[in-house]
Amino acid sequence: DGQFTILQLVESAVLRSGTQHMKRVIFCHHVSLSLFSAVEVLIAFFENRLKDHYVITPPVLQGLRALTKSTVLPPGSAVSMLRSLFQDVHVQVILTKTLKSQQGLGADFVFGFVQSMDGERDPRNLLLAFQIAKSIVRRGYDLGKFTEELFEVTSCYFPIDFSPPPNDPHGITREELIQMLRDALTGTPRFAEFLLPLIIEKLDSDVLSAKLDSLQTLIAGVSQYEHKDVAEFLEGLWASLRREVFQTSSEKIESAGLAALTALTSCLSRSVLHSDSEDSLSTFLDLVLKDCKHHLCEPDLKLVWPSAKLLQAACSASNRASHIITDAVMPSLVEQYNSRAQCSHRRTLLEVVQRFIQSAKTCENEDSVFLAFRPSLCSMVFSALTETDSSLTASILLSLPGLLLAVVECAGALAELHPAAFITKLIPRLKKEMFSEPMDQGDNRLASETPSHHAVRQRCLSALAAVSTQPSVVQESTPVLLEVLSSAHTGNLSGKTVEEVVLACHSLQRIAKQVQDTEETGRCFHDVIIPRLLSLALQAALCSCLQVAKALLLRYHPLFTTLTDKLFSLLDDADLGPAAADGFRLLMSESTDILNRGCHADVRIMYRQRFFSENSAKLVQGFNAAPQEKKPNYLKALSNIVNKLPKQVQVTELPALLSLLLEALSCPDQGVQLSTLSCLEPVLVDPPPALIQQLEALVSRLLALTSSPVMSVRIASLRCIHAISCFPEHEVLPFRTRVLRALARPLDDRKRLVRRGAVRARAEW
Repeated sequence: DGQFTILQLVESAVLRSGTQHMKRVIFCHHVSLSLFSAVEVLIAFFENRLKDHYVITPPVLQGLRALTKSTVLPPGSAVSMLRSLFQDVHVQVILTKTLKSQQGLGADFVFGFVQSMDGERDPRNLLLAFQIAKSIVRRGYDLGKFTEELFEVTSCYFPIDFSPPPNDPHGITREELIQMLRDALTGTPRFAEFLLPLIIEKLDSDVLSAKLDSLQTLIAGVSQYEHKDVAEFLEGLWASLRREVFQTSSEKIESAGLAALTALTSCLSRSVLHSDSEDSLSTFLDLVLKDCKHHLCEPDLKLVWPSAKLLQAACSASNRASHIITDAVMPSLVEQYNSRAQCSHRRTLLEVVQRFIQSAKTCENEDSVFLAFRPSLCSMVFSALTETDSSLTASILLSLPGLLLAVVECAGALAELHPAAFITKLIPRLKKEMFSEPMDQGDNRLASETPSHHAVRQRCLSALAAVSTQPSVVQESTPVLLEVLSSAHTGNLSGKTVEEVVLACHSLQRIAKQVQDTEETGRCFHDVIIPRLLSLALQAALCSCLQVAKALLLRYHPLFTTLTDKLFSLLDDADLGPAAADGFRLLMSESTDILNRGCHADVRIMYRQRFFSENSAKLVQGFNAAPQEKKPNYLKALSNIVNKLPKQVQVTELPALLSLLLEALSCPDQGVQLSTLSCLEPVLVDPPPALIQQLEALVSRLLALTSSPVMSVRIASLRCIHAISCFPEHEVLPFRTRVLRALARPLDDRKRLVRRGAVRARAEW
C-alpha cells in the first residue's frame, strides 16, 4: 500500500530471515515489478539466499520463478539466475523447470542442463529431464559445441528398461518415459549422426522390447530427417531391417521393421535432386532390389514372402518408389506366372502381385504406376478365372479378392480387345460362381466360409459391370444380372442377400452409363432390360396386393373374393403368373411380424380350410383348361395351398387332388417340387388307400428327384422315400430292388446332408 519500498522490504527480510514472507509478498500482493531497479534488488536477494541452508531453497526457487515473469527483466539477469542455480543448487534437474521457458540463453544453459542431468536415476526427475531436453531441441536452442554431450546424457537411458514398483504413488509408467525420451532423441536432425548408429547397435540386441523401441524410434526420427542426414547410414540400416524381417520371430517386430522401411524410403523420396547430387533413393532401392528381387522367382521357397513384404513396404512409401520397384519386379512376376505350370506356384505369384497393387494404392496417382502392366495383369486374372483347375479360380475369388478388384476396373480394356473371349469364358465362369451353393462342412469349403461366398458373388457382380463396355458383352452380362433380380421375386435366392440384389441394380445402372451408345445397345435395353425391370416392379407391387388380400381373408371380409379372383386370373399371365402362384403361399402361411393375433389382428378360426374348400375347384378347373406352358403356375398355387393345411384336412382331400400333386412332382419348377414334397411327407406317415394305389407313379417321380440340381429338393425326396419304406411290406417289396439301385447315386452326393439322407433311406429299404 506504499508503506514500504522494495529496498526496505529486502532489508527487513535479510534481518529477519523472511524469505518465505518475501515469496508470499511477490505472489499474493502483486508487488509492482515494472522497474529495473526493483527487479535487480529482488534477483540479487534470492541469488544470495541460494547460498544459505537448503531448507529455504524451495521458496527461493519459487520467488525466482515469479521474477522470470517480469516484463522488464534486466539484461543478463537470466544468465545470472541460471549460473546461480547450476552452481548453488544441488538438487537435480527437477529444479531447472523454473527457467526452461527462457530462450536465447544458448550453450550456457545447455551445459548447465547436461551437468545437472548427468547420473539422474529418479524416474520423476527423468521424466521432467526428457521433457526439458525435448524443449531444448525443438525450440531452437543454440546447442553449440554441446550437441553431442546433450545427446549422450539423454541417450544413455535408451532403450528404457523400467518397471514401476507395486503401488507406485507417482504413477509414472514405462510408456511415458519411452515416449518422452523418443521425442527428445528424434526432435532435431542434429542428433541423426549419433542416433542412427545407436539404433543399428541396439537392433542387434536379443531383447524384443529393445528391438521394438529402436524400430519405432527410427520411424519417428526419419520423419524429421532429410536424405543428407541418413545417406551415410543406409547400408547399415538396410542390413538391420532386412534381418528383422527375414529372421523375425515376432509379428510385432516384423511389422515395425516394415513400417521403418516405409518411413526411411519416404524420407529419401523427399530429397530434391540436383545435377551434381547423388540420388539417395535410387541408391537405397538398389540395395533392396539386389537382396529381394531374386527371391520372387522362387515361389516354392519361404523367402518369397519376406522379400515381397520388404519390396511392398518400400513401394508404398511414395509414387516414385512405386515406379522404381514395380518397373523392376512386375515383368519378372508376369514371366514367372506364365512359365509356371504348378497351381500352387501360380497362386503364390498372384498373391504377390495383389500385394504390390495394394501397396501402390497407398500412393498418389497409383493408376499410373501399373498403367504399363494393365494388359499383363488383366491377362493373368483372366487366365486364372478361366482355368480348368477350379482351385485356382477359387483362389482368385475367395482368397485374393484384392487382386480381382484391383484389375477389374481396367478389365474393360481387355473386353474391348477380346470381347468374344470374355463372352465365352469369363462371363459363364462368373455366373457359375454367383449361382453356386456354399458347400457344407464335409466338403472342401467350410461352412464358416459362407460370408466369403457372399463376398465372392458381390465381386462377380462388380466384375460383370466393369467388363460390360461393348454391346456384345452387355448382351451376355445383363441377363445374368436380371436373373439375380428375378431370384429375389421367386424366393429362390439360394443364399443370396439383399445387398447382392441391390448391387445387381447398381451394376445395371453402371452398364447403362458406360456402355457404347450403339443401335445394338439400344435394342438390348429397349427389348430386354427395361421390360424385364418393369415386370419385376409389377411383381413387387403384386406382392403388396397379396398382403391386402390376406388381411381380408383372416376376417372373412366379403371383398376378399374380389382380390382372390384377380389372383386366379393372373395365373394365366405369362409374366405375373409365377408371382401370383407364390402369392397363395403368403395367403396360407403364418405371419410372424404382422397380421397375427400377437398384433391384435382379427384372425378367424379355420380360415385356411374355408379358403381351400371354396377355391380348390377353381384350381382344378383352371389347371385342366390352361395351356401346357401355364399349368406349372396352377400346380405351384395348389402345392402352396395344400402344404399349409392341417394334416387331417390333407388326408381327407388328398384322393381328389392326388393326380395334380403327382403332376406337380414332374413340374420343372423346383419351387413347386419342394412345396409338393413338403406337403406329401406328413401324409406318407399314415398313407390313405388312394395314395397306395398310386405308389408306382409316386416312387418313380421321387426317385427322379433324388438327382435334382437343388440340394433341398434332393433331401426332401429322400425323406419321402424313407417314409414309404414303412408302408406294408407286400406293397413296397416290388420296388425294393429299383429303390436300392437308385439310391446308390445320392450316396456319393457332394453334400453331406444329402448323403446322410440317402444312408438312412437305404438302411430302411
